[in-house]
Amino acid sequence: MKQFTYLITTDFPMHFGPAGQLAALARTYPDSEATIEMGTRSANISRPMKVATMGIRKGDKVTVTVEGPSEVEFIDVLYQYFEDRM
Repeated sequence: MKQFTYLITTDFPMHFGPAGQLAALARTYPDSEATIEMGTRSANISRPMKVATMGIRKGDKVTVTVEGPSEVEFIDVLYQYFEDRM
């Protein structure tokens, strides 16, 4: 299991566009599962509707966790996604 915690710094909230992009990334690693957590809420990254309705906004801290055979590579890809867009 690999994970990172990230502080959302953009004014642009997590909506269906970014959530869909995360789901597309998840499809490239079908052997691993990724989840995003904020407080008591969590969602599988491959489920964009669930991620988009979490209400993630600027100032929120999220934790991303990946488990599976490709977790090392997948966690790096997800971290870079957050660095580039969040």
